[in-house]
Amino acid sequence: KIQGDYLDYDEVWEKYDKILTWLANTYVKALNIIHYMHDKYSYEALEMALHDINIKRTEAFGIAGLSIVADSLAAIKYGKVRMIRDEEGDVVDYAIEKPYVPFGNNDDRTDELAVLVLKTFMNKIRSHKMYRDAIPTQSILTITSNVVYG
Repeated sequence: KIQGDYLDYDEVWEKYDKILTWLANTYVKALNIIHYMHDKYSYEALEMALHDINIKRTEAFGIAGLSIVADSLAAIKYGKVRMIRDEEGDVVDYAIEKPYVPFGNNDDRTDELAVLVLKTFMNKIRSHKMYRDAIPTQSILTITSNVVYG
């Protein structure tokens, strides 16, 4: 649990990194099960029969909410974010007391945080064994990342 009144970037990143480790492990297990079940029930037998002999197997990992994560980290790192707590001391809201530049506004600092999240998460994904030695791939789900208006 984070103490104090303001969020500290290093403390938040340390906790977020632990969550990314758990999430990558869970995500890989889920996709490995899905691919195994496709093979078990010949779900894609016809499509696979049409391939050449040398098949390059991949597992596609998608990331949603990247702009939200980048904005949150930028607000903490370059702005000033105060936690608003209820009577029990639980955080119920946040107040941004110093501005930051949101993702998608040509600010390298915020964009670099998005890149850091992507690279960190993909490295965690790659640290796991993929079903049938597939190569993990990554896509940013565009419904949440095409921030053209900031």
